[in-house]
Amino acid sequence: MGGTYTAWMFPRFSAALREDNLDRLGDCRYDVLVVGGGITGAGIALDAAARGLDVALVERDDLGSGTSSRSSSLVHGGLRYLAQAMFGLTRESAVERDLLRRLAPHLVRPLPFVVPDAGGRRNVALTGLGMWIYDGLASFRNVARHRRLSPTELVDRIPGLVAGVGNAGYEYHDCRTDDARLVLQVARTAHRLGAVVVPRGEVVELREARGRVTGATVQDRVGGREVAVRARVTVSATGVWADEVRALAGDPGPPVLTPSKGVHLVFPARDVRVAAAALVPSAADDGRMVFVLPWDGEVVVGTTDDGYEGPLDMPTVEQADAGYLCAAVNRAFGTDLRPFDAVGAWAGLRPLLASEAHLPMDSETLSRRHAIFDEPDGLLTITGGKLTTYRSMAAEVVDRVVATIGGSAARVRSRTDRVPLGLRGGLAETVARTAGVCAELGLDPALSAPLVDRHGDEAVEVVELAAAVPGGSEPLVAGLPYLRAEARWAVEQEMASTVEDVLARRTRVAIRDAAAGGPAVAEVADVLAGALGWSPHQAAASADAYRRRVAGERGVVPLAHPASADALTRG
Repeated sequence: MGGTYTAWMFPRFSAALREDNLDRLGDCRYDVLVVGGGITGAGIALDAAARGLDVALVERDDLGSGTSSRSSSLVHGGLRYLAQAMFGLTRESAVERDLLRRLAPHLVRPLPFVVPDAGGRRNVALTGLGMWIYDGLASFRNVARHRRLSPTELVDRIPGLVAGVGNAGYEYHDCRTDDARLVLQVARTAHRLGAVVVPRGEVVELREARGRVTGATVQDRVGGREVAVRARVTVSATGVWADEVRALAGDPGPPVLTPSKGVHLVFPARDVRVAAAALVPSAADDGRMVFVLPWDGEVVVGTTDDGYEGPLDMPTVEQADAGYLCAAVNRAFGTDLRPFDAVGAWAGLRPLLASEAHLPMDSETLSRRHAIFDEPDGLLTITGGKLTTYRSMAAEVVDRVVATIGGSAARVRSRTDRVPLGLRGGLAETVARTAGVCAELGLDPALSAPLVDRHGDEAVEVVELAAAVPGGSEPLVAGLPYLRAEARWAVEQEMASTVEDVLARRTRVAIRDAAAGGPAVAEVADVLAGALGWSPHQAAASADAYRRRVAGERGVVPLAHPASADALTRG
C-alpha cells in the first residue's frame, strides 16, 4: 500500500519549475495572459486551460499572497445580502458553494452557523423568513435546512454565550475553507492542464501595437531579468491593484475600485467557547454582525469593513480594528479579551467597485458584485466579487476571451464545473487509505484526516515523505497539525520559495502561532536553502523578511516571545 517517496511521482509544481516556466513565457504567443495569482486569476487560468487555450499566469508575489489568503475563509451563499434584496447574488453564491463542496470536499467543509435572537419578535420573525428564503434560493440543497434552536440547544452550540444575549436562535449551514490552499489547488490544477504559472513575475509594462494591448513585459523579481510575453488577450485579475495595472497602458481613466480593509483576530479556543460558528452583534450598536468561527484549536473573530487609504502592500491591524472585534466578543461572551491575548491576526483588502463607493462601508451594504472592464482594447480587467463565486466569475471572463479570439475556441464552454480540485475519490475513503499507509509506515493514523484536509489525494505521498525524512512526522510547530516534512513538500510540490510562502500560506503557522513559528522559522529557511542552493545569508534574510512581514501585518497584536528572533540569524 505504501512505498518510498520520490519527488517525480507527480507533475512537478516546484520552486525549480518556476525558473523553467519563466523561460517558457517568451517562447510563444499565448491565447491569454492572466496577471494576478489570487483566486480569481488562478480560476481564470484553470478555466482557459480546461478549454484548451494556451494560457500563462504571472503573479508579482506568491500565489494567493494578497487578498485571497486574507479573507474570512468562508464559502457561503451570502445570507446577509438578502437584506439588500440581492437575490441573484445569493442564488449564485449558494449554487457555487454547493458545487465547490463537490469539487473539493477536503478543502470546502460544512460549518453550522448560529444566529442568536436579537431585537425583539419582529426581528426574530424576519430572521426566520430570511432563513426560508436562503434555503429556497439554494433549491433546498444546503448541507442541512435551517432549524430553530431552543434555549438549551443554543447553549449546546454556543456554550460561552452570555445569558440573555440570545434566549434562542436559528441554525443554518455554510462552508469554511483554507483560502490560501484553495488558491494553490486551483493553480496546480491549471498547471496540470497545461497553464504556465510564474509566481514572482511582475508585469512592469503592457505592450501595445496599433492601440491594442498585445501582451506584457514581465520582470523576474528573483533574478531581475525581463521577458516579453505575447498574448492575444491580457486579463488583469489583480484585485485592489487593478488600477495600477490599467495605468501601465497609459491614461487609465477614472479609478474602477476603492479598497476596504477587513481585519481578523485569532484566539485560543479556550478563550471563546463555541461548538459552531456564531454571528454576534458588534458592541458599537451599528447594525453590523461579527463572525466567531471555530478553527481546530483556535477561534477566528472577524471581520471589520472600513474604507482604506494606506499602502496596498501592507495593511495592518490597528488598535481601532482590534478593539472593535474584542468589544463584540467580550459583550457576547462575557470575556475580557484584549489584542495581546490573540495568537494571530491578519488584515486584508477587498476590492470594492468605485461605482459603489458612496455606500456605507460596512458588511451589511457591501455587495461583493464584480465587474469586467474592456478598455483599453486587448485588456480585460475583472475586479470586485467574492471568494465563493470565483469559478463563475472566471467562466464569464473566459467567455469574453474566446469571443474575442473567435474560431473554434468560441464554441467551447466552461468545463470547470466538472474538474476535481485535488480529490478524485471519496473523502472518507481517502482518509481511510491514508490512515492505512500511516499504520504501515509506523506513523500515527490520526495524522491522516488533517493531511487529507490539506493535500487531498496527495496525502499518502506526504505521509511517505514524512516517513522517509528523519523527523519528518514530528510537528513543525508544537500544538499545530503541520508536519516538518510539509516544509519540504511545499518546496518540491507547491512552488514555495520563501519562508513566508511556507509558514503563511502552505501552512497557516503565521496566524495560528503566537510566535509565528519560533524556531521553525530557521528550520524552514534551512529546508529552502538546501533545495534552492541558498547561502546562509540568503536563508537568514528570508527568515528575517518573514518575521518583519508578520509583525507589520499583526500591528497591535504582538509576536510572543520576541527573544525567539535569535532564530532568524542562525545559519
